[in-house]
Amino acid sequence: MESTKVSQDCVRGTKRSWKWRIIRIIILVLLLLFLYWNNNALSVTQYLYQNPEVPQGFEGYRIVHLSDLHNKVFGGENEPLLEQIAALDPDLIVLTGDFVDASNHTNYDKARLFMQQISKIAPSYYVLGNHEQLLPEEEMQQFLADVVSYGVHHVQDEMITISAENGDSLQLIGLSNRSLYTTKLKTMMAEESKEALYLLLAHEPQLIDHYAETGVDLVFSGHAHGGQFRIPFVNIGIYAPDQGLFPNLVEGMHTVQNTTIVVSRGLGNSAFPFRLFNRPEIVCVTLSAG
Repeated sequence: MESTKVSQDCVRGTKRSWKWRIIRIIILVLLLLFLYWNNNALSVTQYLYQNPEVPQGFEGYRIVHLSDLHNKVFGGENEPLLEQIAALDPDLIVLTGDFVDASNHTNYDKARLFMQQISKIAPSYYVLGNHEQLLPEEEMQQFLADVVSYGVHHVQDEMITISAENGDSLQLIGLSNRSLYTTKLKTMMAEESKEALYLLLAHEPQLIDHYAETGVDLVFSGHAHGGQFRIPFVNIGIYAPDQGLFPNLVEGMHTVQNTTIVVSRGLGNSAFPFRLFNRPEIVCVTLSAG
């Protein structure tokens, strides 16, 4: 009788053990699915930029801003990413660096695939980030030659005039990451009459005070990855390079003096392999004279 009771207790104990194992497996699967969704479910953020200096020909002009792809590919060949970008019907696409990763998964072919695809949607302008400047010079020169052959404009420390159908224009400035910490932008802007609208592509956002001093109107940046992990509900990022813990400039639209900066949370990850409460972001900015 006693041995029968012991046997029954063992059976009940085994059932409880299996039950908790199954529960733990379900929780783990749900967590993995949630993590996958956080890193692959694209989000679209739209902003309205109002400035009386926006020329009439650029009223309603739509700029899609992409950053920090880090060799990531969405779907088989970026189909989800390209579909959402095309759906925004952009007039211009700006690419603010770190499309080739320099840490543990450098892959020029993945970046080439994206560059071939994006130039077919709208005119695209690309500046280098801190990762690209770390890569071997010869390899990067070949990559950039390919990028230009696909129709993407590589803008390195220069100013380009963008024209509207009615003849109005604005000025697009692209700075390589090495030039962000120099007087290059100040020198370029000092030579301008400031009668135009000036857009700046600059990978790192924490230099906003420097950008504002030069008088540029609208800056597009990335680099901060949205703080990588974000605290839900309060919408705060945990850490960003060059800004440290609980950084201020990791996403969104901010204004300093008369300069507005739009910071993308980016699309991919670098050495740290995942993000949390911080989905990959496509940004779309619509220009208006207000």
